[in-house]
Amino acid sequence: MDYSIVRVDVEEKEIIIDKGSLKTKRKFSFLLEEGELILEKGEFWANDEVEVVVSYSHSDDKRPKEKIKIYKIKKIERF
Repeated sequence: MDYSIVRVDVEEKEIIIDKGSLKTKRKFSFLLEEGELILEKGEFWANDEVEVVVSYSHSDDKRPKEKIKIYKIKKIERF
């Protein structure tokens, strides 16, 4: 690894999910891939941990809902 900064170009989305249904995992930023959904945007150090969305659910029943912002990675630059 000959870089220390990872910059991601993202597409922002706001989604409605069932409260408590969001499942994430922590991943080092140098392991991020295009197409993944993350909870933060910007620039990261290569060894920073980033929250990656694994799954979530949205149903039509009366369960409480919440709005969250997620970011889909379109492009990754490494410096």
